[in-house]
Amino acid sequence: MFEKLDKLREEVRRCEKRRDEANERLKAAQAKLKDAEASQILSDVGALKLSPEEVAKLLQLAASGQLSVPTTESKTETVTTADESSIYGDDEDSDDKEESEDEDY
Repeated sequence: MFEKLDKLREEVRRCEKRRDEANERLKAAQAKLKDAEASQILSDVGALKLSPEEVAKLLQLAASGQLSVPTTESKTETVTTADESSIYGDDEDSDDKEESEDEDY
């Protein structure tokens, strides 16, 4: 008589179990990310070879707004110079030569 309710209750239990497992995986992934970020920060600071005092001063300057800190939103664009364009075959002179050759035919 209550078979349908029993099936629905069982499905709710299965869904809750999957949710709990997904939450555990999420927490583990977040912990891994936090550790990787901390490791990257330590690596970057170590590469600068600054003393702890210098790092503290640098962070104070950044926090006070006296130091420009790059963000992921303000990436600089690469500007191609004439020398670089000729390396990659994007030279405008070669295009003009090809166009003039086509006109002769």
